[in-house]
Amino acid sequence: MKIGRLFPTALGLIALGAMFVGVTDSVDANDQHSEKVKASFLEHINSLESVAAPQKAAIQKAVSEKDSDFSDALTDSLILMYPKYSDAISASDVSGGHERAIELLSPLQQSEDKYLAGDASFYLARTLMNEERFEDAMPCLQNLVGDLSGYTVHQGSAQYYLGVAQAGLLKNQEAIESLMRFLQFNPNAPERLRVSAWRQVQQIQSIQKGKLDDIYQRMDFSRRRLELVETDEVTQVEQDKIVSMLTNLIKEEEKKECSSNCKKGGT
Repeated sequence: MKIGRLFPTALGLIALGAMFVGVTDSVDANDQHSEKVKASFLEHINSLESVAAPQKAAIQKAVSEKDSDFSDALTDSLILMYPKYSDAISASDVSGGHERAIELLSPLQQSEDKYLAGDASFYLARTLMNEERFEDAMPCLQNLVGDLSGYTVHQGSAQYYLGVAQAGLLKNQEAIESLMRFLQFNPNAPERLRVSAWRQVQQIQSIQKGKLDDIYQRMDFSRRRLELVETDEVTQVEQDKIVSMLTNLIKEEEKKECSSNCKKGGT
C-alpha cells in the first residue's frame, strides 16, 4: 500500500483511539440526554389541557416502564395524542409506502408540538434516506441534530444518516466529521451502524482526486440523481467531470504503456 493511502487511514485510527478514551463520558451523556428528554416530555404532557386525564395516565405508565424503550414509548405516546400520526408511522414501515409516508409526515415537521415535530422529522428522514433522496433528507437531519435535538432521542441515528447523506452528495470532509461525531458520541448505537460508519470513514479517506475511487463515487452520485429524474445542471457537471477524469486516466495509462514499450525497444 502506498504511503499516500496509509496517511489518512493512520489519522483515522488515531482519531478513533482518542475517541474511545471518552466512551464512558459519552455513555453517561447519552443516558442523561434520554432522561432529560423523557422528563421534559412528561412535563409537557401534564401541561396540555387538550390531553385527557386517562391519556396522561396511559402515557405516564408507558414512558415510566423500566424495560421500555423510550424512543418507542415516545412514538406510542404521540400516537395516543394524535391518532392520525399512526397512519404516517405505519406508511413509513410498509414496503412501497414511502410516497404516502412522505405526504403525511412532511407537514408534521412544522408542528407546534416540538416532540411531534422531532419524531416525525426522524421518520421522514429515514424514509427519504431509504429512497436515496439525500437532498430532501438533509434539512430534516440538520434539524434533528440542531434545533430539535432536545425533543428527540433519535439524534444519534440522525447524525449517522447525516454523514451518509453528505457522502452521497460528495461532501466528503463534512461526511467524515459527521460520522466520526456519531462514533464518538453514540457508543451504544447498534453495532451495524457503528461498523458501517467506520467503514464509510475509511472508504472516504481513501478516495484520491481524479482516480478510480473518485470517479466511482461521482458515477454513483449521477446514477442516483438520474434515477430521481434529476437531469439538471448539477448532474451534467458531474458527468462532464467523470468523462474528463476517465480521459485523463486513459492518457496516463497510454503514457505508461508507451514508456514501457520504448524502454523495451531500447534494450
